[in-house]
Amino acid sequence: MDGMTGTAEGAFVAAIISQAYSDMLGPGDDHAYAAITFLTAPNGRHARWRGELFGLLGLDGDIAAQRIVEGLEGNADLHPFTLETSEQHAAQVDLARERWLHLKHPHTLPASSV
Repeated sequence: MDGMTGTAEGAFVAAIISQAYSDMLGPGDDHAYAAITFLTAPNGRHARWRGELFGLLGLDGDIAAQRIVEGLEGNADLHPFTLETSEQHAAQVDLARERWLHLKHPHTLPASSV
């Protein structure tokens, strides 16, 4: 099912996934929470769409979600997506982890990028 790898369509699908990952680690909350939900949802429409998109690239969306959750839980690294410095990336990961905690425990104060 990896017929899209190396095609223009595959590049488009990869760009969608890349944007979600970038939004998850981004400085603004506008898209971050939706991106985290899309990348980590265990079931429902987000999980179905993630599975479809990763599947088009020959990848398993559930395994990707598991690895991202491990990173958000602090049990694995979340790798830089672009060429941020290690300090910038560490701050982005910390913010993403705060957002993750807020999603898991919505009665806590949300992370703020201010």
